[in-house]
Amino acid sequence: MVDALPSEPNSRGATSTRPLRSQLLLIATAAILVTGGIVLWRMGTQGAPIQQPTKTAVSSPPKNPVLDELVRTTRALNDSQQQAIDQLQVLQDTVASQAAALKASSDQVAALNARLETLRQSFASTAQPAAEPEAKPVPQQLKRQAPRQKHKPNRASRRKRSHAG
Repeated sequence: MVDALPSEPNSRGATSTRPLRSQLLLIATAAILVTGGIVLWRMGTQGAPIQQPTKTAVSSPPKNPVLDELVRTTRALNDSQQQAIDQLQVLQDTVASQAAALKASSDQVAALNARLETLRQSFASTAQPAAEPEAKPVPQQLKRQAPRQKHKPNRASRRKRSHAG
């Protein structure tokens, strides 16, 4: 036995709307229940205060090992960068102190040069009127150079000397 489909006319010639109405009523009721449930659920989650998760002594296994490795690498990079900054600061302080010491030494050398020049001028002014400058002695030559030959022997004469000797 096959039930009459809603689109098929029944024995009276009219289509049956009763199963269609019951299906629509069932679908509408389900939609209202689902919508009401969602509304109640949303109201319940908005009113409840958010609780902070408590930390336990036992650490849970890492959720994402790649992310944890990235965090460790970033922290290590931060640490090494901070060490480099500290070393650079120490180096800058050292260079600044050395520059100050160099300037102080340069100032001392300049002052000593000024005193030396004053002493030279003082000595020159006292020595000049007392004695006139003497003629400088001509340095003696230690070795006399042999007089150079006026002409060079030709190749043939050099060969004869080398074979004869």
